[in-house]
Amino acid sequence: MGAQFWTTFCASKKALACFLALDAALLFAYAPTLGVSAGEARLFFGDEGAIGHILRFSASLFGQNNLAIRAPFILTHIFNAAMIYAVARRSMRPSDALIATIFFALLPGVNSAALLASMAPFAMSVALIYVWLSDRYEPLAIAALFLSAIADNLFIALNIAAACYEISRSRKRQAVLFICFAALSFALHSFEFGGRPRGYFLDIFGLYGAIFSPFILCYFIYTIYWYLFKNSEKLPALWFVSFAPFALSILLSMRQNLPIEEYAPFAAISTPLMTRAFMNSWRIRLPQFRKMHITLAVVFITSLLALGALTFFNKAIYAITDKHFARAHHFAQELSQTLKAKNIYAVQCSSQSLAIRLRFYGIESGGGYILSVKKPPDDQAAEAIEFFVFNARAAVFYLSAVPNASANDDAPRNPAPELRDELEIEKLRSQRREN
Repeated sequence: MGAQFWTTFCASKKALACFLALDAALLFAYAPTLGVSAGEARLFFGDEGAIGHILRFSASLFGQNNLAIRAPFILTHIFNAAMIYAVARRSMRPSDALIATIFFALLPGVNSAALLASMAPFAMSVALIYVWLSDRYEPLAIAALFLSAIADNLFIALNIAAACYEISRSRKRQAVLFICFAALSFALHSFEFGGRPRGYFLDIFGLYGAIFSPFILCYFIYTIYWYLFKNSEKLPALWFVSFAPFALSILLSMRQNLPIEEYAPFAAISTPLMTRAFMNSWRIRLPQFRKMHITLAVVFITSLLALGALTFFNKAIYAITDKHFARAHHFAQELSQTLKAKNIYAVQCSSQSLAIRLRFYGIESGGGYILSVKKPPDDQAAEAIEFFVFNARAAVFYLSAVPNASANDDAPRNPAPELRDELEIEKLRSQRREN
């Protein structure tokens, strides 16, 4: 009776609605706790592209806070999850489509894309819209790819994938059209290609492993093989959209270091393919011969839940070490609150990255105080502002007064002499990271 109820519930759209609501609730609950990084703050204040306009529009609705930075990408993520279900339903039963949707939402890279300011969620949206429209509403699919080609070079790989799909269907005109779209995007937007062979193959594979989890990355590669040799006569559009950018990134990584966000979003939407391959293999076997599949399912679920917990409870890492992968998102908001409690609304920062993060939270550059991440050697009166996580000191900043300056002087000024060397070093590091 219970199994029958569960099967009926999973086959209904109520199950999908419940899961999407739960997913949205968890992400929106976590969003206010994830601080703004320096890169996101630069996008907010200075970017004139799509992301910058989206962030500023969101801030006009929600206020200038963490939630405003995260909300557009969470909402896009929920849309993408619903689209995964819609795409999966065309070739799978409702319960399998629901599994594919849950699988998609639990991928570490997808969770990160839902919380960080980037084009990745929108790339997934365009790819899923194209896949959903390609067989039934072809003119709309072509329009979607044309607009995406104009919008960003991120969609060059998607247009190449669409051209490969049309070639597989012996539709040369459409293939040439999509190649033209890719060339148009290449001409309109900067796209680095070249350099000496250096071999970033392992780096790219490591990044894909972090996006999928190592076990699921292996199964993704197996799924690509399974479709290629088992269904080679009629490969679905989703197979090309997932595989072509992945293969292109692996090929280009032999020569240059690639921005993984331009290729990985298309591979991440392959969960309907993986789910179908797994469930087909499951169903053709008698229960006594499903032990390997049960083991695989346990490994997949365990790895996804473990990495998901690491995403949402990552601050616990500070109890072990202060070398944290998400440190760029932490402590700026808490630091700004501490400064405001001291009636300080402007400081001179030794770090440009910290300065622009504090600016987002209402602390301007200048004033009569110096804020440094290292204790000034000649200033014994510097006040240490410490932050603890599980009784372990996770971060410390040093606040000191500028000599001969009023404590309430919040007017912008040039950096204090002792900070100039630190600022120059920070500027050089920023330039190197950008290059």
